[in-house]
Amino acid sequence: MDNRYFTVMIVPEKTSKVRRFLIPSWLLRGSFVGIIFLSILGAIMVLDYWFVMDQISENKELKVDNRRLKQQLQIYKNKIATIESTMDRVESFSTRLKVITNIEDRENLVEKLNENLPDADTNTSYRNPNAKELQAPTPLDALEEVFMGTSYAQSAPEFRDPEVLRLKRDQIHIENSLITLNRRTLFTEQNLQDLYELLIDQKSFLQALPTRKPTRGYISSGFGIRKHPIHGNQKMHEGIDIANVGGTPILSPANGTVKFSGRKPGYGRTVIIDHGYGLETLYGHCRKTIAKRGEKIYRGDRIALMGSTGRVSGPHLHYEVRINGIPVDPLTYILD
Repeated sequence: MDNRYFTVMIVPEKTSKVRRFLIPSWLLRGSFVGIIFLSILGAIMVLDYWFVMDQISENKELKVDNRRLKQQLQIYKNKIATIESTMDRVESFSTRLKVITNIEDRENLVEKLNENLPDADTNTSYRNPNAKELQAPTPLDALEEVFMGTSYAQSAPEFRDPEVLRLKRDQIHIENSLITLNRRTLFTEQNLQDLYELLIDQKSFLQALPTRKPTRGYISSGFGIRKHPIHGNQKMHEGIDIANVGGTPILSPANGTVKFSGRKPGYGRTVIIDHGYGLETLYGHCRKTIAKRGEKIYRGDRIALMGSTGRVSGPHLHYEVRINGIPVDPLTYILD
């Protein structure tokens, strides 16, 4: 046992009496150890206080960020809802156009698009040759398994926060909505492109139909079997005759290209116009041909003058319409 003592002497300034205290060495050592312990404990408490205050400040910032993220997500949701509403109207308009134009439902196109486009409920990808690669996000029903799994829960415990999980779910929902909108946009774009091409083709086809009467006058002879005015025998009349005074202008009833311009046996001076789509029109017995071979003709252009060349009994226009070389009644096309 240690019996050593330390002597502490107190010498007053005005009196001569000196006070002396004996302090055991173990008490002094114990006091020194206690002071060190309390200092360490105080330092730990100060550090812990700073850490807690820092966490409180960080939590406040996270709450502010979460609030800002929720506001932004709500804005994105509203924008997506607006785009979806617009897409609904565009798709409805596209469907009405398909009905009006009588376009066929191209099932092979739908199947092809469904094969190439991503499914929002799977992790398949879609590659657009004119766009970057898109990857379908994780489906909503698997989100908790991804973010709440054992590995994530251990390495990132903040994912267990319901608020964070809800924000993640909203993010995945927005990504899925964007993927779906992208699919609908591509499909609608293809439909509208088909409709555009069809309408352009139909416009060209309508411009090629001989819907106008090529000249003024009265129909002196119709289409069909008739008694030939010169020979007197029964013969097929492959067009109609429009009679008027010589020199009456003959106008093209539709767009086309002059296939023939000159004399033709039995028809005299003749103009033949190729309108495309297998349609041809013939104008016979002309006094004068104005249109030249190879010339592009538009509806209403003057192509000849009425006359009486060839085998005729008087001035008139012999007008024929042929489809793939087969004569048809021109009156079925004339609208005026």
